[in-house]
Amino acid sequence: MAVRYVANDIADVLETEGIGTVGTNIFRGPLRPFTQLSSTDVIPRNALFVSLPIPGPDPVPMAGSAYEMIRIASVQIIVRNTDTSSNKAQQTYDVLASLTPDNYIALEMIGSGPAYIPGIDANRGNLWTINLHAIYDQRESKSYYGTGVYGTATYS
Repeated sequence: MAVRYVANDIADVLETEGIGTVGTNIFRGPLRPFTQLSSTDVIPRNALFVSLPIPGPDPVPMAGSAYEMIRIASVQIIVRNTDTSSNKAQQTYDVLASLTPDNYIALEMIGSGPAYIPGIDANRGNLWTINLHAIYDQRESKSYYGTGVYGTATYS
């Protein structure tokens, strides 16, 4: 069985799609405060944080034994931005809502868009949250086709 690092995969997708750069303004893990060393930002004020807040449910047979290795990981993305508009949060949401990364069955968005987190954080940044389920098959050898939520799977 392959081990899937979902937060890493989502962060990589965001970088590939031009949202930012992993390690510069996209970070894996929970929200972290703005920090500087000299004049260089270590964690900038405007940043995205991709984490797995809770594990998904245990895999269950949904259509016979072929689906018993389906995993659903709950992913939370926090967008921190000093701009009062939600442009970066909406752009991030739109990218994730419109694609399915390689080796995933689907990204299922939770909510119709980014949700504003009331109040300003300690770094004077506005916060938005984007929540989704990343659905994937734990087995390594797979290919997907079809248009259903979970697609149709064939295995070798």
